Amino acid sequence: ILVFAGTSLVNFLNLLYQLLIAHSISPQDFAAFNTLIAIFMIVSTPLTTLQLALAKYSAEFNSRKEEEKIRSLSSFFLKFALTAAVITCAVFYLASPYMLAKLKIPYASSGYLLALLMAEAWLARVFAGIVQGRELFLWLVVVPLLSGLLKIVLTLLFLKLGWSVFGALAAFLISALATIILFFFVLRKKVSFRQIKAGVDFKKIFIYLFPVAVSSFCFMVLVSSDMVLVKFFFNNTQAGSYSLAQMLGKIFLFLPAAISAVLLPRASSLHANKSDTASTLKKSLAYTFALCAAALAGYNLLPEFVLNVLCGKAFAEAVLLGRFFGISMSFFALTYILITYFLSVEDLRFIKYLVFFTLLQLIALLIFHSSLIQVQAVICVNAALLFMAHMYLVFIKKAQQQRCRI
Repeated sequence: ILVFAGTSLVNFLNLLYQLLIAHSISPQDFAAFNTLIAIFMIVSTPLTTLQLALAKYSAEFNSRKEEEKIRSLSSFFLKFALTAAVITCAVFYLASPYMLAKLKIPYASSGYLLALLMAEAWLARVFAGIVQGRELFLWLVVVPLLSGLLKIVLTLLFLKLGWSVFGALAAFLISALATIILFFFVLRKKVSFRQIKAGVDFKKIFIYLFPVAVSSFCFMVLVSSDMVLVKFFFNNTQAGSYSLAQMLGKIFLFLPAAISAVLLPRASSLHANKSDTASTLKKSLAYTFALCAAALAGYNLLPEFVLNVLCGKAFAEAVLLGRFFGISMSFFALTYILITYFLSVEDLRFIKYLVFFTLLQLIALLIFHSSLIQVQAVICVNAALLFMAHMYLVFIKKAQQQRCRI
């Protein structure tokens, strides 16, 4: 309940951040901003691998009161993340002019801010994973709340100064740096950069990291690559309409975020102690379905009103796209709950299905993109098929395996 309430507030602040930008800049500039954010999400989301792995193994060590192993784990990945952050920043700094030119984005300075955002993502994920794994849920909520409030204040200031896309990204970057500083303050007595030997099996952890990285990357490609492709294939006006509808779709992913945040450490702890995890999963799916169904019903009853409130604009095409986004993102939200569960109990059967449907969606979008509606129709069908494949794995196939053992 604490995490759900806190995460809902954080997601509201994230939504407000998007609303301020959508209401303050042109649809074309908003499409440019959304494209940069989509690139950031696609590239940085595999770093969630670190957060998930640290949360999982910290939760297991924490359940067995193995404090030194948690400190050893934290120390190793902090040093690793710091080195990777420097390299990532350098690569994106050099590549940003070419990338922005291809995407018809005329804001070179925004590309450099994107490089810095990529760098901070490494450290932010490590700190968040440690806090989540230790089940410090109060801090897991308070720190993002404070950071979100700072982002809103800075966004208001920077947009008032007329900084447009640069100002929106600058506010994001400064608030992200504040998150790292606050998390470090919370964990200052629990983490260290010095090497600590405590018998942690890092080989096992790195083996676990690979499927987590693949799943995180694939999921973010599924929910974000369409914006990049639309920006590439369509004109700025069409991309602007699509970006407004996409913002609505993000709400369907934000709503159940708290559920997956609690599911991971809880299911990991239960699995480590050989306890039943099925009831936890069923509750998580039920809550996610209820939230998405309520949001979908609310939008379809008053679509123009919702879009006007969210974006200040309600183009006819954006209204129709919003209906499709509600369906596709609801399926993706439910699928993410299943992915989180699979990772928490170290059941990696889902990986091949996730990779297959990610490639299928990309190929389908490259072939079928005659209109924006067709783009979303492809994603809706793929999202539904992916969800059904995961449900088959977790319930039907598992039941079949149990009957065979009997």
